[in-house]
Amino acid sequence: MLTALARYAYQYQEAPFLLTSGQQSREYLDCKQALGRAEVLPHVGALLLSYLRESVVAVGGLTMGADPLAIAASYASSSTSRSVSWFSVRKQPKEHGKNRLIEGAVQKGSRVAILDDVVTTGGSTIQAIEKTRGEGLEVVQVLVLVDRENGGMAAIRDALGPDISLDALFTKSEIQAEVARQEDE
Repeated sequence: MLTALARYAYQYQEAPFLLTSGQQSREYLDCKQALGRAEVLPHVGALLLSYLRESVVAVGGLTMGADPLAIAASYASSSTSRSVSWFSVRKQPKEHGKNRLIEGAVQKGSRVAILDDVVTTGGSTIQAIEKTRGEGLEVVQVLVLVDRENGGMAAIRDALGPDISLDALFTKSEIQAEVARQEDE
């Protein structure tokens, strides 16, 4: 998975990118470029599933960053004795139909894990946590694919409280090291 993130997601350019957080950076982690590849999804799904607490019955987060992660983890669970559903948190409630903020196979009171692809300041992940809790779901874990190491994990920890599991599977530093290793080959 680290190889795929380094090969497909990591980008560097002199003109800074504008990040979702509002910050600018010469480095960009476009995880969707890795997660959009069929050969990557089974690996990320199995990896996420290996981190999930036993009590988690569904995974999801703010659309669009969490969607491929949640679907991959749910699909990976289908080949095990443990079934994990997925859900997606909208930025705004749907304006037609049932006006849902959360879509997917999850019920109020369910114990869930929030997923996110990249964390810079933690704002999107915190928004997903707050909206999920507001819809009556119990957040028992947060998993982040990549921590940009800009303080976002600490902000998420503050929003979660000390008793809820929070992990980043990879850091920007690890991806940078893998990029350098690939360039040396």
